[in-house]
Amino acid sequence: MRRQQVRLLVDAIIIGLAGAILVRIFDLMVNLSRDFFLGYLAHYHPPGLPNEGGIPQEIVGPYGRALIPLVTTLGGFLSGLVVYLLAPEARGHGTEAVIKAFHFLEGRIRGRVPFIKMLASALTLGSGGSAGREGPSSQIGAGVGSIYGRLTRRSPHERRLLVVIGMSAGLSAIFRSPIGTAFFAVEVLYSQIEFEAQALIYCIFSAGVAYLLSGFIVGWQPLFRMPTELAIPSLEQYFGFLVLGILAGVIGTIIPLVFHSVSRFFERLPLPLYITAALGGLLVGLLGLALPQVLGIGYGWLQKAIDGELPGKLMLLICLVKILAFSITIGSGGSGGDFAPSLVVGGMLGGFVAYLFNQPPAPYVVVGMASVFGAAARAPIANIFIVLEITGAFGLMPAAALSVMVAYFVQITLSSPLPFKSLYESQVPNRVHSPAHRGEFFTDVLEDIKVKDIFRPEKVYAVVPEDMTLRQFVTLFGRTEQQYFPVVDSEGFLSGIFSINDVRPYLLNEDLWDVIIIRDIARRDVITTHPEEDINTVLRKFTIRNIDQLPVVKSDDPRIFLGMISRREVINFYNQQLEKMRHRESQSYIV
Repeated sequence: MRRQQVRLLVDAIIIGLAGAILVRIFDLMVNLSRDFFLGYLAHYHPPGLPNEGGIPQEIVGPYGRALIPLVTTLGGFLSGLVVYLLAPEARGHGTEAVIKAFHFLEGRIRGRVPFIKMLASALTLGSGGSAGREGPSSQIGAGVGSIYGRLTRRSPHERRLLVVIGMSAGLSAIFRSPIGTAFFAVEVLYSQIEFEAQALIYCIFSAGVAYLLSGFIVGWQPLFRMPTELAIPSLEQYFGFLVLGILAGVIGTIIPLVFHSVSRFFERLPLPLYITAALGGLLVGLLGLALPQVLGIGYGWLQKAIDGELPGKLMLLICLVKILAFSITIGSGGSGGDFAPSLVVGGMLGGFVAYLFNQPPAPYVVVGMASVFGAAARAPIANIFIVLEITGAFGLMPAAALSVMVAYFVQITLSSPLPFKSLYESQVPNRVHSPAHRGEFFTDVLEDIKVKDIFRPEKVYAVVPEDMTLRQFVTLFGRTEQQYFPVVDSEGFLSGIFSINDVRPYLLNEDLWDVIIIRDIARRDVITTHPEEDINTVLRKFTIRNIDQLPVVKSDDPRIFLGMISRREVINFYNQQLEKMRHRESQSYIV
């Protein structure tokens, strides 16, 4: 075990380095694509983040925004064509594919996927598609982990861990949030508050390595520039964050509903992917003519909301239209993440709540970012850390905790009757429901179960005297459905056992039926069980000779036969207990 842990720590360092390098290359590709499509072709420059060297103000060229629909359509077409021809699983928002690979594909991601994802997402984001870098970064990092696991010939269990380790590295490199992204990687796998705890320490290692390498390249500042004073001095102000949490829960319920409905609409169109992606690009471009804040990643506009440069009603409008814009971009077949759009939606909602309560916008924007995505993605704990790390606003921890958890519980309550409960359809409620952990709960379920809890003593079994002839047995066999037959001596004590397979070689020679007696056929080394024996031991006994039934004898006298217990009865009982466990887990939360 210690050797495996050391090996996984080394793996985390290697994957962290490789994931960070690929993600930094991907980020460069996004910037180059944006300069070409939006800058060179459309003569339009959206505001960027000062801490990333971006232009703080929107710059509109001589054609205004008229060329934006052209470049969004072109970018959607090219991105969809790349995905259609080379790797269909590279479409969408990335994180969904990672969750699916963990639970259902034994951590397998095709080797080409990370590289196709880099190209397709750069085309989508650079041309103004309403999506983010984080989802692709998670799939890129996870792809590195899967490739590494395949090259080193790891088991499915370890390959799944390497995928999660890679996801945390990719997210940390792009987000500069080592703790938050490590928690996100182990929390987003499940729709209830549960973690893939065994992967957490390795995710922290890989995220830390990716953060260090990325920091040396792009710097150590948080993504967003915050005011120097963000304290919340009075208890009354927490009422505003309570209201924000309730509204964020509502928005966090709407986002999956809109996103998946739009995706289903485009999937039903009888058109190839590159055409639907181009159509999606056109629609987003048209939205961008009227509301350019919904184009692209949107972090520059989010910075303006933090700085108090956006009107309250405009922030509400951006909040609502951004949901539609990113749903169209990703749902139509574009390649990009839903993390950044959700942060923009949440930040704009927070800014609007600050406007309603006549409060400085920065704290509400920050808390809104964490609340909406924490609810929509069913990953509340991780998003508290992520948002505070990317803003450096750690003084808002109490307000963020209040708002995020309120949003989460509002979301799971409102989404309960809805067909789409989370942004990620491949999430499962908890570890009990995950195919990745199938079989791990077998021992837990049966740990305290005894034979007497399953055994039915009232069921009557035919017992064969050891001096019975084969002809007499053939007559008896015709009146029973038994496959195994206990044998008793003249005093009625168990002395052997045989199955119908043991008798079959003699059935074709009727001349032997009066010569052979059951004592000649029965096995003397009987494997038995008793009412006080645990079921795990019984299961091992079934496998010794690959038999389907065992005689049950008295605990204090193994000569006295009580009945039979079958492998099928044990498996059925296990399934019933597992279903009860799943039901109890489901009832623990409102799903």
